[in-house]
Amino acid sequence: MRTGCFQQVGSSLFLSLVFLLIQPSFSSALSRSDYQPQLQQKYYLNPASELQLLKKLLVFERNWKTSSGEILVIGILYQKSSQISSWALEDWLNLQQSLSPEEFSAEKARLVIQPVDLDSAQPLEKILGDLKVRLLYLTPLELARKPGLLPAVIKTCEKLRVGTLTAVPEYLEAGVALGFVWQKDRYQIVINLEASRAQGLNFSSQFLKLTTVRKTNG
Repeated sequence: MRTGCFQQVGSSLFLSLVFLLIQPSFSSALSRSDYQPQLQQKYYLNPASELQLLKKLLVFERNWKTSSGEILVIGILYQKSSQISSWALEDWLNLQQSLSPEEFSAEKARLVIQPVDLDSAQPLEKILGDLKVRLLYLTPLELARKPGLLPAVIKTCEKLRVGTLTAVPEYLEAGVALGFVWQKDRYQIVINLEASRAQGLNFSSQFLKLTTVRKTNG
């Protein structure tokens, strides 16, 4: 069973906010405590809060505006065979359905969520290309029996210049570009600068001053 924890945000967030510390929104933040042994540390999934962080983050990213047009496609990478991964996808799809087009937009571009099933027989490169995915959000994945799976995903995203983000902290060290990390009852945005550049992301120096930088292992 999924458990929820609820937090309150202040009434206003400015574009110049300090990204390092930000309260999540009032919607449910999901602590997957029943699945804790699968990961090295506790993590939270809160699509509503992560969406707000993403919208602010996109203000400081230079390349997506010239490549996305009026639509920015965000793929949600999940595994149909994994219950927790499928839950995460469901939460994002429900959020998209519950918000108005104006609320589910960024910088005048309409955001579109597309499921990307890692269990699909189709190659990931083809799926991302066909859907025109610009950003790929990685849900908690079952990687224990397939240690090469995550590096393969990262390699594909680098080839296609697809930016990656996640709420699973350890994925940053494997090469995911951006992480929404829950620490001390607040979200912390962490960037793997090397990975973000390899995936075609180009953040302003102002943004980099407001984030925590983490490197890829190895």
